[in-house]
Parts: sequence; structure tokens; C-alpha cells
Amino acid sequence: MKRVLWAVTMFSALVVLLSACGGGGGTTTPPVGKTISGVAAAGAPIIGSVTIKDSKGIEKTVTIAADGKYTVNVGELGLIAPYMVRADGYVGGNEYHLYSAATSADEGGTINITPLTDLIVANIANTIASDYFNSGNFSTLTATELTTEATALRTKLLPVLQAVGVSDSIDLLRASFSTNHTGLDAALDVLRVETTDTTTGAATITNIITNQQIASNDASVLTDTTGVATGVSDIQAISAGFSQFSALFATSLPSETNATLLGLFDTSTFLMEGQNFASFLTQMTTDKSMIGISFTNISLVAGTAEMTDGKMTRVQVAFDAVQNGAVLNDGPKPFWMIKKADGKWYMQGDQLIAHVKVEAVAEYRTSNNNNSIVTGLRLNIEDRGGKGVTSAVVTGAGLPAGGVTLTNNIAFDYFSLNTQSGDNLYVMDDSAIGGIADTGELYTVKLYTGTALSATYTETLKKRPYLSTQLTA
Repeated sequence: MKRVLWAVTMFSALVVLLSACGGGGGTTTPPVGKTISGVAAAGAPIIGSVTIKDSKGIEKTVTIAADGKYTVNVGELGLIAPYMVRADGYVGGNEYHLYSAATSADEGGTINITPLTDLIVANIANTIASDYFNSGNFSTLTATELTTEATALRTKLLPVLQAVGVSDSIDLLRASFSTNHTGLDAALDVLRVETTDTTTGAATITNIITNQQIASNDASVLTDTTGVATGVSDIQAISAGFSQFSALFATSLPSETNATLLGLFDTSTFLMEGQNFASFLTQMTTDKSMIGISFTNISLVAGTAEMTDGKMTRVQVAFDAVQNGAVLNDGPKPFWMIKKADGKWYMQGDQLIAHVKVEAVAEYRTSNNNNSIVTGLRLNIEDRGGKGVTSAVVTGAGLPAGGVTLTNNIAFDYFSLNTQSGDNLYVMDDSAIGGIADTGELYTVKLYTGTALSATYTETLKKRPYLSTQLTA
């Protein structure tokens, strides 16, 4: 991010002097050059943007840096405290919209945007943070309210915070931290917040190492810290392994015999969309599009940790694939990692027996007789590893009650819909699309070999299809 710091004129210096007399909350006019900075993260840096909204409804948007840091010049447009702040973007391929807040006392200081700050705002507003932001009813927000709620949340999380080496007095809203899997970032690695009541903003807080859960709106505390400290060390080790992998592809392709590359994988159990390790190895060491790619922003997938004697032995991790500075949202699915007897973590791939993906697609189709726009779901299934999968049934929102069936179409190298010969785009009308959630809709994919069920997977739709009324040629 580039920021321009203007020289302070005598007039603006006078404004600084006057504003220094203001209190911690309330409505004040910040001087030109005043900033609010922090980190936007959810187990890893958020790749996207930050929007700040002032007490009069004026908004300003800036880009989040690769390390999660952002800076907003609140004086540039004459923004007036208090402020609401929103981070929009992706972590590990998942979409996030997280909120935070600040008062005039925070100008020139740090305000983070994390699942924890989102919860702090929700507790103050007694509703979900997005409603508080959108309503604009935060003009009376005070520094005391923010501090009180931040302290209350810290109390609920204190055992976990202590287990990862965070100070007992940490300010979850304002503490400076780096997205390097230490300190507060380590706490964000092992904590997950999920809203359970969109009216009151109440949520469930989960320690994904121990799977202990507490409610955000009572006096419960996350007391179980079994394996948390070693879990954080494991996350750091896993992240280092992905860094090694990325370094091998930074400027060229490594050879198939590269010892460092081979040492990152559990070659006997590896499976990637049906491909065994030998096939995957040949592909990635000969594909020139892999040059310059990096796998970063490593985060644990909640509910996947397998434990032995209170320590993680296997876990699924999400990550972002970045190429030429841009995130590949169509990048690999989360990898399974296994910890072997030598104490090291090894990649096992996605462990799927076939390529499976559900995505929103719109097409403008032309022919001699007709030009038309179609919109719907691309049901992309491929038996890339030659496992003998013959058909698939996909069920979920917008599809018929019994789902839709696809058959392995050898001629096209992908499964095609039985009702649409040679195609895998399930065309939908606006009524069907209207029944799909805007983000995060789940679809079940069942794979069959003959009549026998071979595997069942769940696919998350990132965005619903466009309505036909939203599209033009």
C-alpha cells in the first residue's frame, strides 16, 4: 500500500492542538494525516480490502497488504469519529466479512479486524456486527464500551491466550501483532467464532485443538488447553513446510528427484483428486505455470484435528495459492497433513478419489439459430486418477429434490449431465437461483462405481449464480 503524508500546515497544526483537547469517545473532527491502522486476519491474513465508515455515513476503502496490515487516513476526507471498520476478503479460499470499531481516542493508533473484534462489536450492539455497520447507529459509541467488551472477551479466552504465550493484559482490539503464528496470531489460529443468533449476535467460540465450545453471551470460559501449546508449534512447522515448497518453485521447476521436495510429502498415502503421488509429482515438476506460485496463509480447518495423547497427529489445513501477486481462488483444496514417528509433518493431498467442484457459471451461447444467456451451476467431476468412478449424484439448493445425475463421459474427460448430453452446466431459472444462499451454500456429491457408493463429499459454493435478469450479452 502506498500512502501520501502531506506536510502539516500551520492551520492543520492548530487543528491538531484543538483536537488534543477532546475525550476518548464522542464526535470529533480528525486532522488531516490522522490514521487508523491494524491487522485484518482470521487464522491468516485476509486478502482483500478494509472499509471504514464514520459517524456521518462517509466511507473510505483501502487495500489490505499481504501481511494483513492496513492503514486508513481518516483525516483525508474529514471523517468524524466514532468509526466502524469492515474487512472483506478471503482466507484459505473462504470468504470473510469481519468488523471492528474505533473512537477518536484510537486515531493514530491500532485497531485490528478479526473474528474476536467482530464479536466485541456484536456484544456492544446486541446484534450482528454487519447490522450495526449498515444501520449507522454507532454515533454514540465510546472508548469505554469498546474497552469493557474487549476485557470481558479476554476473560473468557484467558486460558487459551496464556497457553499460546499472550500477555494476561492484552487488548484484543488494539494490540499490535504480526501474522506469523505467534502471540495473538497463534490464538486466532486455534479459535473459531460462529454466529448462532443473527438477531442478538450471540456466537459459539471453539478451541479447534480440543473442540471445547463456549457461548459468547454467558460466563463460560475456555478452560481446556490440552495440546494447545504443542498445536501452535505444529502449525508453525506446517507453515514452514509450505514455505519450503513455495521456495522450490519461486524461479524455476525442481526436478522429480529433488530431495527437499520429496521430503515434504507422505508419498505412500498421498492422493490429489484421485492422482497418486507419482502422477502428481510428474505434473507439478513439468507444468511451467507452477513457476512463481506460492502457498501461503496456512490455517487449520476446524473439526479435522485427530489427536493422540493430547497431541495432533493429523489435520487438514487450508491455504491460499498466490501467483504473480494474485490469489488463485480456483487453487487446490485443503491438504491433509500427517505427523509421523520422526516428529515431522507431511502433505497427503486432498485425499479425494476424483476432482469435484461446484461453481456458479454464466455463459453467452451463440449459434446459427439462436443466441442466449444461460446461468446456473457447473458440476465439474473428473476421474483424474482412473479410479473407475462411473457416475455421480449432486444434491443441494436450487437442484431437484432427488438431485441431478452425471455420467462419466470419456469423450469429454468430465462427467456430463444425463439430461444435457455432453454438458456439465446445470442451467437454472431465477426462481431456483433465488433459493440459493448468497455465499456458503453446501452441496453433497456422491460418487459411484457401478451401483456401489464409492465416496461422499461436501462442496461449498462461494457465490450463488447470477439471476438471468442481472446479465446482458
